[in-house]
Amino acid sequence: MDLQQAGLIFLCTLVLGCSASQQIAEEANAISGHAHQIHRLAEQIRHTSQEVESIRSATEIQTEASAITESVGGIHKALPGVKDVVPWWATLLQWALIAAAGAALVWVGTASGAFSAIRVAIGWLPRRKVDEAHMAAATLAQDKPETLREWIAMKRASDKEFDAAWRKANKETP
Repeated sequence: MDLQQAGLIFLCTLVLGCSASQQIAEEANAISGHAHQIHRLAEQIRHTSQEVESIRSATEIQTEASAITESVGGIHKALPGVKDVVPWWATLLQWALIAAAGAALVWVGTASGAFSAIRVAIGWLPRRKVDEAHMAAATLAQDKPETLREWIAMKRASDKEFDAAWRKANKETP
């Protein structure tokens, strides 16, 4: 993974994962786990030690670990009242990324011809293209009076890019 990919992943994580309440809950759970571990270790010291001072210290450690566990419980009770506030720049960046993804999707659909295929499939053809097709068919039909010259004139009148290409090909001036 190169630096650019890592930066993009970090940016997306930053924009999409800015939940302060989730971070508070995860940290409170971690603190609670540590407090329970401290309580177990102090209990073990209290039962295995012969020294009165060590037993007294282990009891105090257990009391403090229980206080930490109760405080964590208070954090969990207060947590539903915490409202996540997304920074304005994160919201702006999120919408910019959504717009960029939409623009990329439109570009891919247009460049690949997928949108043209959909238009043809549902029968939504531009009027100018239909007129050109009718004129081309009439030009090829033996029973119609239209000629290739008329088709070229109609094509030049309806399509400015074709007209410019025609003039360039025939070295005409406007």
